[in-house]
Amino acid sequence: MGEGKDYFNQALSDFMFEAASGGAIRHLTDMGYSVDQILGKLSFPTPRERVEKTVYRHMRETGLLLSELSVRETDFHVSVLEARYADQISARFLKLLEQNGEKSAYLECTYGSLQRREPARWEALLSCLNSREREYLCGVRWERDVMYHRLNSRMREIAVKLALVGKTQQRCFFLERREMLVVYGSLEE
Repeated sequence: MGEGKDYFNQALSDFMFEAASGGAIRHLTDMGYSVDQILGKLSFPTPRERVEKTVYRHMRETGLLLSELSVRETDFHVSVLEARYADQISARFLKLLEQNGEKSAYLECTYGSLQRREPARWEALLSCLNSREREYLCGVRWERDVMYHRLNSRMREIAVKLALVGKTQQRCFFLERREMLVVYGSLEE
């Protein structure tokens, strides 16, 4: 009898969460809000972990966050730019986005691996970002070592900044035209 009651309580909890917060969380995620920003906008108290899980699930369901690309990496034409040529990076990003469309452009994110295996390097990577950019990256559940985030305006801003300060190599995949843009800088600390 206890199992039935637990099931009912969980179903009721899920229903109340969906009615009070679920739709709002998904809508704010679509608008590019970070987990912290979403928590600040909710009128119904919701645990951070539940917001993070809802954001993650929605990002995966809408294709904003992928665990793998639909095209093999060997099928891409590769262009390489050095980070010191900042004007070329922005121009190249914009040209490729115009040709491919944002919905088929992704940034390779090795953040899950860094968070779990190299926390000092993860902190060093975040140190060059402003609080808004840092808050966004820290709010995403990087459940796999490597994931791909749609190259929307927020991630473009972060990718360019990380490439320019030379903290990490940035690999952007443009699926429509099968182009990969690799931006690198001096990886010296």
